[in-house]
Amino acid sequence: MSDTRGEAVLDLAHVGKGFGGTVVLDDIDLTVPQGQFVALVGPSGAGKSTLLRLVNGMHLPDRGTVRTLGVDPAACSRRELRALRSRVGFVFQQFGLVGRLSALENVLMGALATLRWPRYGVMSYPRALRERAVHQLDRVGLADQRFQRCDTLSGGQQQRVAVARTLLQRPELILADEPVASLDPAASAMVLDILKRISVEDGISVVCSLHQVDLALSTADRVVALRSGRIVLDEPAAALSAERLHALYEKAGAHGDRH
Repeated sequence: MSDTRGEAVLDLAHVGKGFGGTVVLDDIDLTVPQGQFVALVGPSGAGKSTLLRLVNGMHLPDRGTVRTLGVDPAACSRRELRALRSRVGFVFQQFGLVGRLSALENVLMGALATLRWPRYGVMSYPRALRERAVHQLDRVGLADQRFQRCDTLSGGQQQRVAVARTLLQRPELILADEPVASLDPAASAMVLDILKRISVEDGISVVCSLHQVDLALSTADRVVALRSGRIVLDEPAAALSAERLHALYEKAGAHGDRH
């Protein structure tokens, strides 16, 4: 699929990956230009999470090449891989927050890799960084809750804190692995709306795996569907119907998935 909005921030060519003799991804070709919101959809076991982990070097491909922001994770030293990951934000299904700490301190923890010494408490962080963290909480609608313990926030609010923490990295690419799988419909829509707004306002590409077909169609610029480790659909979201995407799941259920 072609897109002229910007240079490619992600380019996978003939990528294959397996675990324990099971093929998880098979001959994947995928290019994502700057500023595009891509929804990865498909049944469980289709390879969505593995694809995202290949992008930031959590996994390395068995075949083919991955280039993330122009860098091949497989060719990186440990230092180079850390530098690459600092440019790639990752939002997980599990929020990864420290419940006893405030929303603001959890966001500030996203900058620990850039600081020389350990930090204890909000005031131990540089003032400019604290201001940036409050700004990112404001962008996700939680500035007023910045001093609230995260374990007292709702699931949707906690995921928004996690998004703000990711934004503090100033990422050039955001990966999101089922970020709304554990949230109710209203909270899911809010989190995805925020990710879409960030993509538009900051020109950041977002690659987001989703099970919810309606959210993929209403949020994404482009939908890429995986089944049994292969790309079976890659089209603009505006050109797709919910019926076509649901059919992919039904076909997978009828024939079984490989993994």
